[in-house]
Amino acid sequence: MTSHEELPVDEDGIPILRNVVHPEAGSQDNRQPEPRLSGLSAGTTARELLGNPALRKALDELAAELSLNIYQHIDRSIRPVIEQAITSAMDEACNNAYDEIRHQLESAIPDILARVLEEASPGDS
Repeated sequence: MTSHEELPVDEDGIPILRNVVHPEAGSQDNRQPEPRLSGLSAGTTARELLGNPALRKALDELAAELSLNIYQHIDRSIRPVIEQAITSAMDEACNNAYDEIRHQLESAIPDILARVLEEASPGDS
């Protein structure tokens, strides 16, 4: 078969593949022999596995991805709480500031009015 027209197709026109080669079924010459770890202690087996660069790379990638996921989860969980706390603190501070300013003005207005009236009266000194 050399062209698309010669391939068998299903009712939707999608080619039907036959004699599929699975990636695991490479030639015996290209495959690495599997290490024998069955007679080794758990500690030795762990050291052997952790010495494997491919496994170390996979573990590093997993650790980086987990760290990012944890950071994002904490950020999503805590951000609304922090924003609400800041908003509440600002609202309370504004209300307290408003009340304090109003109180100070009420206390100071009689003195301010008296001074303004004294300064506005031309010759009463």
